[in-house]
Formats: sequence, C-alpha cells, structure tokens
Amino acid sequence: MEVLLTVTPRFELHNDVRYIDVESCKKGSRPSLALYQLASMIREEHGVHVLDPAVSDFQPFELDLMGLGGRDVLEGLRFPALEKSINSIDIVGISATSFEWFLAKIMAERIKEIDPDLPIIAGGVHATIADEYILESSRVDYVVRGEGEKALPELLRFLQDDRIPKSVEGVSYRRDGTIVRNKDRSPMAAKEMEELPLPAFDLMPSNLFGKLTLETSRGCRFDCSFCSLLFRGLWRGLGPEAVLKRVEHAVSFASKLYGDQKAIHFIDATFVADAKRAETIFKGLKEMDLGDLRIAFEGRINEMSNPDILKHCKDIPIDYIVIGIESGYDHGLRMIRKGITTRSIERFGSMARSLSSYFRYGFIIGFPWETKEDCLNTLAFADRMVSKYGGLAVVGWYQLYPGSTIWNDRMQYGINEGWELFDSLHLRSQAFRFKISPKLTEDDILEIDKQIDKYNLIRIVNSSDRSEDNDASSPIYTPTDGYFLSKMGGLIDKTQPYFDGQTKLFCLDRA
Repeated sequence: MEVLLTVTPRFELHNDVRYIDVESCKKGSRPSLALYQLASMIREEHGVHVLDPAVSDFQPFELDLMGLGGRDVLEGLRFPALEKSINSIDIVGISATSFEWFLAKIMAERIKEIDPDLPIIAGGVHATIADEYILESSRVDYVVRGEGEKALPELLRFLQDDRIPKSVEGVSYRRDGTIVRNKDRSPMAAKEMEELPLPAFDLMPSNLFGKLTLETSRGCRFDCSFCSLLFRGLWRGLGPEAVLKRVEHAVSFASKLYGDQKAIHFIDATFVADAKRAETIFKGLKEMDLGDLRIAFEGRINEMSNPDILKHCKDIPIDYIVIGIESGYDHGLRMIRKGITTRSIERFGSMARSLSSYFRYGFIIGFPWETKEDCLNTLAFADRMVSKYGGLAVVGWYQLYPGSTIWNDRMQYGINEGWELFDSLHLRSQAFRFKISPKLTEDDILEIDKQIDKYNLIRIVNSSDRSEDNDASSPIYTPTDGYFLSKMGGLIDKTQPYFDGQTKLFCLDRA
C-alpha cells in the first residue's frame, strides 16, 4: 500500500502583522521526529510518503480564528499540499497536538471530500487521550493510542488484507456505528526501543530545518500536575551505544540542514535522568566528529545539579539547555509537584554559573489558583535568576493540557469544557484565559505584562551603561533562535496571554 504520513501545519498567531512570515520561521527550526521514525517502521512493507509540516500549508489565511470549528469556516479552509499529496494514496496518517487538533479535524474533512473511502489514522498524545471523542466527532477512521511504532505496522497489515483489526493492541476504531477500543498496548521496554530502525531522515526535505531531533529516552519519573506526557512515572533510557549510533546517523544528514545554528536536539523530557548513562553519552559526543552541529537538551534542576554532569557539559558544543523551573515561589512549586524549592534552584544557579549562557529557564504564570501577586513573585524570581546567575528566562502563560492532573481536576477550578474545546481556537481566546486563570483580571494581566517589560528595560539600561567596556565587534546582545541573550543575563522572553477578536492571521511556524 501507499501510505502518507503527515502532521498538522505549524503556525503562529499574530495580532498586528498582515503577511505570511515563512522565511524567518526557518532559522533554528526542527522536523517532527515521529514522522520519520514511523516512516522507517513501515517502509519495508509499504510505499511511504511524508508530508512534513514545513512544506504543508492551509488557506485562506485571513479568518476569524476564534470561530474556527464552525461549519462555515470548515467549508472555506483548504490544504493545497495535502490535497495534492493524496493522489494514489491508500491510507493517510495524521498526527496533531491538542492545540492543533482543530486543523487535523478539518484536514480529515478535506480528505474525505476528495475520497470518502480513503482510511484516515490519527495518532499522537491528543488522539491517545481523546480517541473516543475523535472517532465520534470527526472523519477519522482509526486511532493509534500510545506508542505507534508497533501498533501502526500491525494495523496496516490488517487493513491491507481488508480485515477488522480487533486483535491489534492500542487501536480504537468505528464498527457498525459503535466505538471499539482494543486492549491498551504496553509501553516498549528500553531494549525494544534500541531495536527500532533509525529515523528515515533521507525523506526529510533539504534546507528547511536548522536542527535535527533525536530521542534517547521516553517518559519521566516525575508527575508534574500541569504535564500531559504519556507514561509519567515511567522512564526508559536507551543505552549509550544505541544513543551514539543515532547521533552518528543524524550527523550524516547534517548537509540537509539550513542556517548557521545547526544542532541536534534531544527531545527527551529528562535527558540526564540517569547520570551514569548521560556521562557516558557526553564522553562519546566529545570523541565524535559532530562537524558544526551543537547539542541541545532538557534537564531538571535536581538532575543537572550533579557536578559531574556540569563538568561534561563543558566538553561538548552546547546549543542550549532547557531547565523547567515553572514557579518562582515554594507554594507554587509544591502545587505543581515539581519536587524542587527556590533554594535548590538558586543553589544550582550558583554552582552552574560558568555554563549560564546556555541555560533557558522556563517559567509558567497564570495557573488556575494563582493571583496577580503569585505571578509577580514568579517574575521577580525569574529576574533574580538571570540577573544574579545569568541565562535566559522564558515566561509562558499557563495552557490547559488534556491528560494532566489539572485537566482531570479542572471542574474544581470552574473549567467545565470537555474535548470540544480543542475543536476550535477558543482555548486561545481572552474569554478562556480568564477561565483557566480565574483569579486574574484584565488589569492584572496588563500589569504583569508591564512588569516583564520593566525588568527587561532595566537590564538593557544597565547593560548599556557598561557597553564602553565591550569591544565593538562583540555586541552586548546577540540574537540566538529568536531570543536576545545578554552577557550579564538574558532578557525575559514572554508569550502573549491570549489573542483577541482582532486576530486574523495564521503565521506558519517551522520551529
């Protein structure tokens, strides 16, 4: 069979711009690893075609985004690249995040308009959690729940033989007007993950990505209340030899990358969960010829506080290290079950100061229980971290992720929406912002936003005062992946709290 694998087109929302910004989204971007991993799983038995979100698209662009999901808008939205790609295709597989599911739903609609008999398979975290709703409310025919590397090839064999996949674990589907949920498939053991074929990066388009993605582990030993990661509490890491083999494979495709900030990004939730494993991998990376590729990964404070880990980080070319702090006050850290304290965070900042230029500290404001004062406390702590210890603070407004503890407990916060929430962009609206952050007013949000600008302005002024000591060829601020890093500490980067009714534009986002 001929199988098309795709992901919903990436996009950004803008209030002010009136043009489609494509080129500026390329720098520092990275492909969807799942596409190329699944392609490698099925290519021996089927013809596989990949429509990467970097070359996917949708029209028209000027829409009332808050109304997306309504029948009138569904009839107008088109996906030219997808619609062209399904010629001579026997099955389509679509992956989407929760916040992009509304696009996947419309994509399925478009496909069925062209070919009502073309089977559609949905996968990913959102499809795993909302499988029954998806099958009831969309044109999707099958859902692969959980890890798809084993389930998808099995499902395709059944469909090729025109058989009902009643014995394929981890699959949901419609039959005679009812939803059938087969038995859950157990997560793969580390040994099984090591035996997976290498990602089919040869199918990746050239000169569209700045980074390659690799996975060296799955899961997480922790259970933060805002997180929707599958298999929380269960961490499985590939052995160092298998990891380094995958890195060598990625390096061989470096010529396909775009720009001057090329990197390999380990997408693990906690790359350094096993310190000895991480140290062995670091040693292997040091000895490997990475060319002009740098390494990016994510780590937790308690794991990164290992002096040996920090020492090894100095031996390899680092692009950046993401460290999720989330909250800037101890009660908030307890509420999200982060397992760290402000004291332990500052202790890490002090001991890792020499590596601070690589750190991107992540913070979240606007949790359902947070007041304006709580948000300002987090901002003050973020400012303290980058001012005292260096690095970059990235502040994001809280988003409600399905499958998280907060999602499961959402009724107690007055959030009564269900799965239909993800059929449109209402979850990005001003009205919904005040529903998931009920203790904040519009004036509170304006004050919080101004406080971020104030911290950044003070940092710019302070840096300018010291600019005489800097060589003219070495500016105080240098752009890196859309952020501005300062020699004396990073600016606080921020996301918008919501998009108002004036929002009319999709911006393709290749990041």
